[in-house]
Amino acid sequence: MTNPKPVEIELKFGLIIGLIIIATAIIGTIVKWKDFYALFIPNGTFLNWRFVFLLIFISVLAVWFIMNYFWQKEYQSHEITKKDRDNLKDALKISENERLTDVITGIPNSRSLQKDIDEYFHANRPYKRMQFIFIDLKDFRKVNSKFGFNKTNDLLRAIAQTIYKRMRRNEDMYKYSVSNKYEKESFYRVYPGGDEFAFIIEGDQADAIGFSNRLVAQFQELSKKTHQILGESINLSFHCAVVEMDPRDSFDDIFKKAEDCYRIAKEGKSEFNICWHPNKLEVMLSKDPKKKSDYERARNIFEVMTIIDKEYN
Repeated sequence: MTNPKPVEIELKFGLIIGLIIIATAIIGTIVKWKDFYALFIPNGTFLNWRFVFLLIFISVLAVWFIMNYFWQKEYQSHEITKKDRDNLKDALKISENERLTDVITGIPNSRSLQKDIDEYFHANRPYKRMQFIFIDLKDFRKVNSKFGFNKTNDLLRAIAQTIYKRMRRNEDMYKYSVSNKYEKESFYRVYPGGDEFAFIIEGDQADAIGFSNRLVAQFQELSKKTHQILGESINLSFHCAVVEMDPRDSFDDIFKKAEDCYRIAKEGKSEFNICWHPNKLEVMLSKDPKKKSDYERARNIFEVMTIIDKEYN
């Protein structure tokens, strides 16, 4: 239900109408004074129903004009306040989107990743298996040194946007960079143009492997476009860590497991290296021929590193 609006009368027209009514009433009263007097004040008696009615009518009319004037001013003030509030909401929304978006690639950033992880595991919803995938572009520091940050940022943007636009409904992608508290104790680089990406997908680790296989195909496709961006063709590849997300884990716990996998994957000598935790795929995949096919394909694409399954405190 919408709030009633005051009767809007332009000031100059309202003033003219009011003056006409007053002038007409005064002229009529003067010209027909005897008739007016006899009608409303018969025999000089003020206390009669006609005179009382006239006073009430004039009073109500005056009060209505006064109240409508103040109501209109308040309504206009409310509309201005509402517009200011809506503009502020829009500005805050834009600001929040910018805060959660990586400035180089235009995709969600680390803050958005942490927010999504925290919200997902603290929401009251049915549990679904989720996989965290972390990739780090191989030897990208050398690419930065050779071509400079401007060109490599263009390359990172092309990589991010190409993959991001092909994500499925149950998959999310983030550009990863960290705060200074990780600078000495973690493998991640801190500058905005870093070469790390994180993904969260719904499903088991076999689904994560199928997703990783798709990433390889996209990187091979992107490698063919590097000449347009850098002026020289290079082969793009990555190290990959896959971790099953436990609802009991914090954001830092998930990254601790991913870090363990990443360190092992980085020891691989092939173009693409992958490591996952926990290492229970063979048992799980033997029951699903399609997923087993993805696993065998991954074995052909990646140098598969393994990690000993262990408990994390």
